[in-house]
Formats: sequence, C-alpha cells, structure tokens
Amino acid sequence: MVRRAFSVISHLSMASIWMHLSRPRMIPVHLGAPQDAAPIPATLALFPGVTKEQVEVTSAEWQGNHHFFWELNSNFFARRSRRLQFSPKGEFLYLIVRLQKPAVMVETGVFDGISSTIILQAMEDNGTGSLVSIDLPAHQPIAESTDAMKERELPDGRDPGWLIPEYLRHRHRLELGDSRKILPEILQQQSAIDIFLHDSLHSAEHMWFEYETAWPCLRSGGLLLSDDATWTPAFHRFSRVRRRSYVRVDDLAALRK
Repeated sequence: MVRRAFSVISHLSMASIWMHLSRPRMIPVHLGAPQDAAPIPATLALFPGVTKEQVEVTSAEWQGNHHFFWELNSNFFARRSRRLQFSPKGEFLYLIVRLQKPAVMVETGVFDGISSTIILQAMEDNGTGSLVSIDLPAHQPIAESTDAMKERELPDGRDPGWLIPEYLRHRHRLELGDSRKILPEILQQQSAIDIFLHDSLHSAEHMWFEYETAWPCLRSGGLLLSDDATWTPAFHRFSRVRRRSYVRVDDLAALRK
C-alpha cells in the first residue's frame, strides 16, 4: 500500500494533491482504485475472452462512423453553440455495449442524451437491444449532478434526450421522474438486465442506492457501470463489498457480476 501511495502521488500535480487532501474520504479510493486506462486496454480487461484484434476492429467502427459524429455535432451546435468533445470514456461505453450485446440495458440520468445516443448507436450496430432511460429533467441546475457540467440545465423547450437522432429512437424508452421511485418499478418489469449505467444524482448515498437496487437484477455476467465514479467512494466501496475488481476510463467505471 505504501509503494502504491508513492506511485500515485508521484504522478500528481500540486493542485491534484491539494484536491485529494481537501477530500480525505477519497484518499483510500485513489490509493486502491485501478489506474485510469485507455479504452482498448480497459475493454480487454473487462472482456478477457475477446481478442485485441476484435476490440481494435470495433474501435475503428466507432472512429469511422462519420455520419454519427456529424449529426450529433450539428444538432448539438444548434442548441449549445459549441462542438461536442468526445472523450475516451465515450469510446469505452461504445465498446462495452458492442461486445456485451445487451438485450436490455437500463440507465439513470439522460440530460442532453450524449451517453444514451452512444449506447443506442452501439445497439443499432449490433442489430439488437433496447435502452430504458430514467431521468429527472434538469430544467434548472441539479446539485451534485448537472451543476458541475458545462451546461447546467436543458435547452429551453427541450426534454431529456433531445439529442438522440430519430433513426435510433425505436430502441429507446424514456421514463421521467426520480429514480428512487422509478428504478425499482422498471427493474420489476424485467426478468433480467444485461447492463446498468448510473449517471444521475452523484451523491454517495444515491449512487449506493442505485448500485444495490440494480445488482440483483443483473444477469450473471452482466455489467454494472457508473459515470463520475470518482466523485464519491461509493463505487469503489461497492466493488469491495461485492468482491469484484473493476476497470476505469477517466471516471467511467465498470465491473462484471
């Protein structure tokens, strides 16, 4: 553990060290959490039976889908007056859905619908799958959620998921409301789900609630994902309680049941 601590600290800037010291409950997480990985190595770790060549081919399909990126950027710029910046975790999410091939996936937190669109495009490329999304519309900034984003509320007159292209909407179902009420109801309607993604309220209590609620409904071999997993100790602690290792690309974390 001491060697791990020195290794982590040696790669941090003074600003990062100060940030960690100001959030002492996160220090054990940063010392024990897996290193931030690139999308392809993280995917290979999560899918040990898949070859590097398979992942690289799927990654090339993501990178080469010019129509997808053009349509999202055009629609996003029209409402947000800036181009989208696709981070490595967007590719990681796409690779996960392509390789897991979920029949049913559930996510909480939609906002503009960037992650939802990535998921739906991966399902479309798979030729199978449906996504059920739960969202409490952010018509005003939501603390511990959209208040930390570049855009803190939905565009005027737009509902959650407004960015999703029409050609993908046949795979999507949106439920509006608080996930504390709606998530258990949605999960009761499914015999099992293949992937769950938390991306709603990022308080430790709420994140833990969603992980605990979704876990029994994941099929054996299913995946639990969490965006902004480094905001609180919840995901790291959950993985330890369940005795599962996890991988991370930026702040998108994933573990297998």
